[in-house]
Amino acid sequence: MIPEIKINPIYSNNRTMKTKASCSFSPATTPISISSFNLPRVGSSSAVYQPSTYLSPQDSQKYLYLLNFLRNAQKSPNSPAMLPNAQLDYLLKNGKLLSRTPHDNSSVLDNLYSIATTQRAYGLDQLNLITSTLDILCNPRYVTQTFGDIPDSVKQQAISRLPNDNPAKQDLETMDVFLSGTCAAASIETNMADKYPAEFARWVSKLSSCEKQLELNVDLKAISKNPIEAMQIVSLLKADKVQMDFKKLKVKVDLDDGAYVRAYTQTKHWDNGERNVADVLVQSAIMRLGSQGTYNSLNDTRAGEFNDNPQGLIELEKTYVESLIKNKEITSLVYHQIDDDQNLIGYNCSLDKISKHITDTIDSGDDVILGYVLTNETAGMTQQADYNPATDGQANKVINGHEITVVDYYRDEQGKIVFVCVDTDDDSPELVQYSEDWLLPKIHHAGYPAHIVAQDEREIMKNMI
Repeated sequence: MIPEIKINPIYSNNRTMKTKASCSFSPATTPISISSFNLPRVGSSSAVYQPSTYLSPQDSQKYLYLLNFLRNAQKSPNSPAMLPNAQLDYLLKNGKLLSRTPHDNSSVLDNLYSIATTQRAYGLDQLNLITSTLDILCNPRYVTQTFGDIPDSVKQQAISRLPNDNPAKQDLETMDVFLSGTCAAASIETNMADKYPAEFARWVSKLSSCEKQLELNVDLKAISKNPIEAMQIVSLLKADKVQMDFKKLKVKVDLDDGAYVRAYTQTKHWDNGERNVADVLVQSAIMRLGSQGTYNSLNDTRAGEFNDNPQGLIELEKTYVESLIKNKEITSLVYHQIDDDQNLIGYNCSLDKISKHITDTIDSGDDVILGYVLTNETAGMTQQADYNPATDGQANKVINGHEITVVDYYRDEQGKIVFVCVDTDDDSPELVQYSEDWLLPKIHHAGYPAHIVAQDEREIMKNMI
């Protein structure tokens, strides 16, 4: 369920404003094997990708075509040990290649084949699109929100295609994005590539096609159990929609022109550590869908009625997009009590319950996208050496926030839970580990499958201020 709209600046504070020094602050950080991330847990209630080498005659033809298409492709810095054709084989053997999206029943294989055999928009390179998609599908931890630079020559070409009222056309320096606000979008992208690979491939295929759009076939109950309320929410967030009946609707997903400028730029001028072309397309579309169609990919800003901050998605918008993509009801729980002066003054439930919500969701086979905040007492270089939360009666001033994706957990030798996460803004492709003592008190909000947190939802909503 999407909670009641409450305009609060902290919900808008999804942009990471960390310094380089604080970016490196990763408590108990060690690399994690990719096998613990990509493959669902045994007994998971979500779709499990069974290893399989079976291909129908039609799929065999597509698979062999793609192998031939990729025969001269080079290794990517994101996958130094695997050639693209080996990545394709890896996806076949772990079952992801033949997994299907609930929105149009297409598979990863279908969408990669479509990219290879049909013309792409804006002169986007087919081989680059496929290898970028394979990189993310094989290594979802490589999703990043780091924008690449746009060479001056490309900027001049770009502005010739923009309307006169586009802010980027008035000030070309605004295209130089150093601290992006796409952490929520990048987290959703990570989750798509990890748990919904066919949908991720479909987004890349459709958004890069000459149609430059895709449709989500959404059950109204995925937005709200009340169909009238569901339509009100969709209308409030200004979705481009067509209602099919009293149970379903189609929602169009498209891109602004600047997204294709950035995608083309990353095809020609990509540097290691930057977003690849697949990242650009998917993140830009998520931002546009969540921001009521106002997102500008060139300068990473948005407008809209619910966010005073020109960057990022608020918690409401992120939950809405996540529900549409997964086509199931996502309940967003807000754990922090934050006053009008942006002070963290309390919690809406115990930390043990927050931990259980996360671990139950991971056990069910899905990831958890959450937003955490840092305060002036807890934020890296700004931490006060003499601060004692047990005795200090002063409220914590919230100074910034960030979205990450929890993909696994385990217990350490002391029995404490350690959460394994993807942080798309830490300048590292490695998974990061956060101890429960560090992470749980900082979690402002998180989204879960509705049935997992239904028992605690009412209590938490009641405690919200």
